[in-house]
Amino acid sequence: MKVLTAKELATRHKAQKIVLVASRRTDMPAFYTNELLKGLKEGRFHPQAMMQPMWELRFEPQDIHSVGLWSQDFSKWIKRKHEAADLGYKFWYRFTILPDDPVCKPKVPLVEGQLTQLATLANTDGNGCVSVFIDPLIQYRHIGEKAWKYNFSDDSVDMIVKKAHQLGIKSITVSLLDYYKHVEERALKKGLEFRFFNPNKHPDREEMIETVERIRGVTDRYQVDLKTCCEKYLHSNGFTKQGSCVDGNYLNRLFGPGASVQPDAGQRKQFGCGCMSAVDIGRYTEHGEWSHHCNHDCPQCYARR
Repeated sequence: MKVLTAKELATRHKAQKIVLVASRRTDMPAFYTNELLKGLKEGRFHPQAMMQPMWELRFEPQDIHSVGLWSQDFSKWIKRKHEAADLGYKFWYRFTILPDDPVCKPKVPLVEGQLTQLATLANTDGNGCVSVFIDPLIQYRHIGEKAWKYNFSDDSVDMIVKKAHQLGIKSITVSLLDYYKHVEERALKKGLEFRFFNPNKHPDREEMIETVERIRGVTDRYQVDLKTCCEKYLHSNGFTKQGSCVDGNYLNRLFGPGASVQPDAGQRKQFGCGCMSAVDIGRYTEHGEWSHHCNHDCPQCYARR
């Protein structure tokens, strides 16, 4: 198994230290808290990208600029994060809060519970350490139905944005469901159709604009910036600001210098992704000893094989 150190990767990232991300590939804070804490204590993780072999990352706490935790359910992490309090890491949080919808959010805690978690993180770690994503916005229908429906309403978005504003969180990031063949296939197996938007097609473009303007009507009311992730047409034309899940410039302001500000070559820059270099410690393995299967079972998840 290939072994790389954080110092080696920092050199590749043209940075002093590396940023760890847990994870685009699964919900580690919700389902793999033991592995997460064990790895931080021992200085060792075993990442695995899509269709790539697993490898080993070794590091010391001083090699890590910050650790970004991505989740739809931080309840387990909140109960156990004191176990990492003396290790010297700086944590930030990407919290996905989708409106309650039985199809697109079958097992994740209800918004009310998620907002309680959001308040806990913002009040204990600081509101600057928490970002909120309503992601993705989805149009779907059951096979045989004619009418499309969204997985959100204006009132459901208002509930999320209002709480973010009360906590001093300055922006909300959204995206629309992008096309992945295996997502389409999984939806069909569940008796669903998803609508995938193409900004190069006029009807799709108009629907995208109308959708984000609905959301912006809410965010403007609370003076919260609306950002989009991987929606180049929208932020390039001023309908939103550009968002990024890993913003090295912001992390350097938040925690002090050292994080990479180089574009992440592994992300979808052609679609407008603004992420900067980081190391994702999750795995795409679904079964077996090293499984990182995400038990939220959201049908729109692109990270599952």
